Amino acid sequence: MKSHASIADWISASYERKIPFLDQIPTDARDYFLLNSEIREYDAGDVIIWADKPAEYFCVLQSGYAQICGRATATGHCSALTVLEPGECFGDLSLICNEPAPSAVIAVEDGTTVLCLPGEDFIRFLDKNPKLLVIFYKMIAARLQVKNLAFDDFSGLDVIASARVLPFIDLAQTLEKSYITGTVIFENGDESGFIAFKDGRICCAKSGSYLGAEALEYLLSWDENTRFKLNTQLLPDVINISQESDTTSLILDALRNIDEKRSESPS
Repeated sequence: MKSHASIADWISASYERKIPFLDQIPTDARDYFLLNSEIREYDAGDVIIWADKPAEYFCVLQSGYAQICGRATATGHCSALTVLEPGECFGDLSLICNEPAPSAVIAVEDGTTVLCLPGEDFIRFLDKNPKLLVIFYKMIAARLQVKNLAFDDFSGLDVIASARVLPFIDLAQTLEKSYITGTVIFENGDESGFIAFKDGRICCAKSGSYLGAEALEYLLSWDENTRFKLNTQLLPDVINISQESDTTSLILDALRNIDEKRSESPS
């Protein structure tokens, strides 16, 4: 990446949520992180960071998926707020603010690997690279912006959003958490399709000749130019996706299939 000589350079530099954290920092900072961190492996359901406890590590997800979860209910159920993908980091807010982590982070699948930098080494990491605080500010601001936009859109229950600002999985998890019934219309260029929800769970998907799980996978493969519109008055008569699986699991399975097909296709 391009080196930035001043704070002004860091502020003017673009921050891309989809670019792995380690690819957005200078080589010497990345080397320090890699030399001082350890690789930890987690199975599905393992807690990586506990809610309401100070984070012990600054973490970068290396492989697999993890969920940022809300507070557990009296029955022990924990709602997923968002899903972290490889390259994304977490634990920074607790360590920078010197406060307990606001949410738990839990591994979604077996064999999830995380690069963990101990808290004291994270502080040294920032001490050696104080300009990186701008990146952390941008990350925190981006997360807050997504939540604010989602809340603002969702409050009218006629959501119109862009994948560039609000990833579909974040919208879907909001619908799941709120037990919303309705249909999300997808548009990207000349293509369109829909994913329907009943009581917050995906029940139907269609795009052109694609139906059911195949349509779900196809729609999720579209790029960030995709726009979504939620219509709570529209629900198809046909159910072509079983509601036995929760929304998050269905989407993660589809994303894994997409990744596998892309890795298998010739470059």
